[in-house]
Amino acid sequence: MNAEGKGYTFVWKIENFSGAWHRTGKEIESPIFILDAIERSQWKLLLYPRGKSVGNYISYYLKRLEKSEGSMNLKIDYELSFLTEDGEILKPNFVSNDIFKKGESKGENLFKMRDEVFLSKYLPQDILTAYCRTWISDRRNMDRVNIFANTIISMDKTSFVWDIENFSKMGTSDRKDYAIKSAHGDHVVTLELFLTEQSCEESINVCVKFHSPGIKFFRFNSFLLDAIGNRFNSGSMEFQVHNTSDAWKLALLVSKKNLMEKSKVYLPNDVLSLNCKCDFSTKIAFEGIERIEHGISSSKFRKEALAENILSTPSVPLADALRSMYSDGLFCDTELRTSTKTFSAHKNILSARSPIFKEMFRKYTKDKTMGCVDLTDIDADTIHRMLLYLYTDTLEDLKCETASALYVAAEKYQILNLKNKCFTFLMDNLTVNNVCEALILADTHQDNDLKNAVQDYILRNDKAVFCSSEWIRLIGTHTKLAAETMCLKYYKN
Repeated sequence: MNAEGKGYTFVWKIENFSGAWHRTGKEIESPIFILDAIERSQWKLLLYPRGKSVGNYISYYLKRLEKSEGSMNLKIDYELSFLTEDGEILKPNFVSNDIFKKGESKGENLFKMRDEVFLSKYLPQDILTAYCRTWISDRRNMDRVNIFANTIISMDKTSFVWDIENFSKMGTSDRKDYAIKSAHGDHVVTLELFLTEQSCEESINVCVKFHSPGIKFFRFNSFLLDAIGNRFNSGSMEFQVHNTSDAWKLALLVSKKNLMEKSKVYLPNDVLSLNCKCDFSTKIAFEGIERIEHGISSSKFRKEALAENILSTPSVPLADALRSMYSDGLFCDTELRTSTKTFSAHKNILSARSPIFKEMFRKYTKDKTMGCVDLTDIDADTIHRMLLYLYTDTLEDLKCETASALYVAAEKYQILNLKNKCFTFLMDNLTVNNVCEALILADTHQDNDLKNAVQDYILRNDKAVFCSSEWIRLIGTHTKLAAETMCLKYYKN
């Protein structure tokens, strides 16, 4: 080995690694990296999450690209490993000295057992960090170069309470459905609960059906809720989705008979309540080289650059770190529950961003059972967008309809910056078709600044607005408001 650590070190983070859908024999490829001092050769890492040939292992290879520059046969030393949570190189690692032809890959088929990786400290926050070092033993003047790369697997996570009413009256011919929708409102998955006869008992089953061809991996966890909100594991499953026409079934760990015998505990008001958590991956959301560093020593790289730069990732903006906290549900201590979906959140984040949430949590500090806030007057998509803003200060894919809904939520919870951003967006996107809705919004919430700005737009475009079908409807539904606005035309003339 190169004791001084000279050469190239390539560190590759794979975020949401547990959502990798790749079956046995299918690999995740790292971004391409170039070894300038080694004949400008081009390389990539190959990881097989379910093994190249054995499903309960992770396989790990270094590959030279087919169209790589340099000699046809190139001899290098290389080391393959994973990094632990504290940034140390995992032992035993794979070290070798090989000749690579163009297009050739070499490494270890049985590199690590999947259970060893998933049940240990190699996946902090569901991020697997792969490590590869390459050098040439007899070359004394090689520089130290560290290359950092990142691949993000897109994961949607949802948590909700599924209430099955009149459970005692359910028979084997009955079905209870629950639709899971994306953040954009698309119907992606249906859960179907039904009973089957089994050994003189009625087994409770959940069937998963897919409506989106983009889903590649799905994980489902269910917990039985008792009358006071305690949770009990009632079954889980995960699978790769190769064909969305397939349906998957899970038999819960409790039967109807079990629940009926303790109906006061598990069936209050004859309602079976399941706390469900679903994760599904859809694609590679991002992959690329993040940065390249020259001249950092091996010891410093391992102890400081890895533990600090990689695992703390100061190069990643704070907003991205907070986004990860929100999306991963890490250390959440409260839930916001709409009529269709439940969101996990952190009281300190909500309190710091909204005086209403701050007062709400302060008031109930002594109430240990307060773990959920009901927001039934706001739809799930708006809550998702509001939380994303509270954590990251960003707004994504904003439209007039969503901006209006966010404006209402921001006013209710006194999130002034969000309200101002929605105000600005609405002003910048006023049209003849939506100006009436904006006027109603401003009047309803007594926002004189917004109302004056909207009315100014109407007066500047009076002929088009007053002749529109939207204005005719406004006259019928908000006669006083329409008359007030039309009168301004004459006051200003």
